[in-house]
Amino acid sequence: MGFIGQTRSQVELASRLALTTLTTVGMVFAFSSPVAAQTPPPDATKTVELSKIIQEAQNFYNQGETKARDARYREALEDYNQAIQRNPSLSTAYVARGIVRSRLGDRDGAIQDLNQAIVMNPADAIVYAHRGGIRYNLGSLEAAIDDLNKAIELDPTLAAAYVNRGYIKSQVQNMEGALADFEKALQFQPTYAPALLNRGYVKFSNGDRDGALDDLNQAIKLQSSYAEAFLIRGTLRHDMGEAEAAIDDISQAIRLKPNYIAAYFSRAATHSKLGNLEAAQADYTQVVQSSPDQPDAFHQRGLIRAALGDEQGAMDDYNQALRLKADYADALKSRGDLRAALGDRPGAIADYDQSLLAQPTLTSAYAARASVRSQLGDKPGAVADYTQAVNYNSSDPNAYQERGRARMQIGDVPGAIEDFSQALQLNVNSAEAYYHRGVLLARSGNRQAAYTDLQKAATLYRQDSDAEGYRNSLNTLNQLRR
Repeated sequence: MGFIGQTRSQVELASRLALTTLTTVGMVFAFSSPVAAQTPPPDATKTVELSKIIQEAQNFYNQGETKARDARYREALEDYNQAIQRNPSLSTAYVARGIVRSRLGDRDGAIQDLNQAIVMNPADAIVYAHRGGIRYNLGSLEAAIDDLNKAIELDPTLAAAYVNRGYIKSQVQNMEGALADFEKALQFQPTYAPALLNRGYVKFSNGDRDGALDDLNQAIKLQSSYAEAFLIRGTLRHDMGEAEAAIDDISQAIRLKPNYIAAYFSRAATHSKLGNLEAAQADYTQVVQSSPDQPDAFHQRGLIRAALGDEQGAMDDYNQALRLKADYADALKSRGDLRAALGDRPGAIADYDQSLLAQPTLTSAYAARASVRSQLGDKPGAVADYTQAVNYNSSDPNAYQERGRARMQIGDVPGAIEDFSQALQLNVNSAEAYYHRGVLLARSGNRQAAYTDLQKAATLYRQDSDAEGYRNSLNTLNQLRR
């Protein structure tokens, strides 16, 4: 089902990737026990020859099954081709070849094979289930659901069909319907680990962490080599603040599946949270080496490199992310931040402009552009940008605080006081907001309110071990007392 782009966080991205890989019907059914070869026609002169050809076809089919189980898909494909060439009526070979083609990225070829299998055996629920998974990969959600519905109609006990239909429902935020399908799968197959894993992830998404953890623990107990279950349990532990335990689980997923790109991505995010920036960089490097067409991975590695002081490496990564996705708003904003830090303010402004064209609601880009505009002397422009940031995110105390500073610089004392007051309603521990409001209140003649604010600022600066802020607050208090 592909590499899905970044959503709310890197952790969620990794979880979605894990589910995507897991729930493709694909290998759940692809390598079943060999079926008996078709009986040859009773023409005595041809019986021996036909029997030999049909047996050869069955042998190639069996060889293909073995190779496909070992993920030797190209070799398996050749065996299935040979099987079909010798016995074009061997429907199971079309099913198996279709699944292998899907694994190799030839989804159109896969659909053709499965269509042929359905023509040959229209009552085979498994073929519809497979085709539904591939149609989902192709972006045809309605057709995928239709196929999975047909599979369930033909075989109401087919657990994997319920799991895949439930997964698709979860992708369109029908969590209630998804849970119902996972429950149905477990009703027919109580120890079906993919159903437990998917139910666990949906519970996690719904905020039921304990229920999710129970399902994931059970899935791992049933299938100790289940890399996807370790990854999602690690994702859950990351979300619960258990970063070290998350690293352990995700590392186990990688040991079980060494080329598991989603796990490297998720572990990188967790390493970053722990401050292990070199380890995070190494994991993101693994991702970009294995999947060089993923802009998210380059962007994230760029952020890590910037934090490590590797400005050129960060710039290279941001540029590569933008080559892959020219309208990538977050990468444009990050490159703008780096240019600003390097003193290229016009270049930074240009990147912020492009970022906001791509995503007009990106409040961090407005705030960043406002800061650079202020440095360039464009105070009214800075106020305008901070106003946009506030309009799109009225719960951000920093946006109010920074707009207050900008208003203060253009002489709008009442507007600045109003902004610092709003910032303090959202964050009562902002020493800077207390300090600046205190200074402005003093200028306005409200000495008592100013004195209260400056005392509060001094206390908070001292608690934050901010010596300069504490000293400035005391000096301003002393001036106020004179």
